[in-house]
Amino acid sequence: MHDASPFRIVDPGFNAILIRSCQDVADLAGRLGMSDIASEARAMADKGIAAMDSLWSDALGQYQCYDRAVGRPVDSASIGGILAAFAPIPKERAAALATRIEKLAKACNYLVANHDPTAPEFDGLRYWRGPVWLIVNYMIADGLERAGEVAMAERILADSVRLIEKSGFAEYHHPITAEPCGGAHFTWTAAMVIEIFSTCEVAA
Repeated sequence: MHDASPFRIVDPGFNAILIRSCQDVADLAGRLGMSDIASEARAMADKGIAAMDSLWSDALGQYQCYDRAVGRPVDSASIGGILAAFAPIPKERAAALATRIEKLAKACNYLVANHDPTAPEFDGLRYWRGPVWLIVNYMIADGLERAGEVAMAERILADSVRLIEKSGFAEYHHPITAEPCGGAHFTWTAAMVIEIFSTCEVAA
């Protein structure tokens, strides 16, 4: 089915989630004495981490999607290329992503816009063309913190809390105006706030 589809995008963000999942399965299986499953899951994670580097773009300063249907990278600075931080990527890549987010911060008031605010296709109210999603913010911050980019991780979480204080538990928010978008009372947004306050130190 996958190979027959005209839509075959390799997304670094989705792959990062898969890699972290494989690592978690490996850790859990190891604790339960299921060594075969642990080894298989760890090998899958290692293979994914190695392959991830082929998606890096020096020009964008982040990872980018790859279109298997046409055989070339997708020239779009989307959030998937930053969400790659959720995987245990090399520390120099994590540092570069922190720098990339700092650059994006100059064009918006709340991190992390899911598309470059300076790009012509940016739309702060349109799903994956600009808004901030707290669930994505949490995963990015989690990965950056694990990689030692603590200051940026804390800044992302602080911005997440500021958004909620200003505009409530919306599905997603405009990264410049904080306008609430989508569903007005979204449980996964609320869940992320609970997780942030339960596990992180967030500056007031």
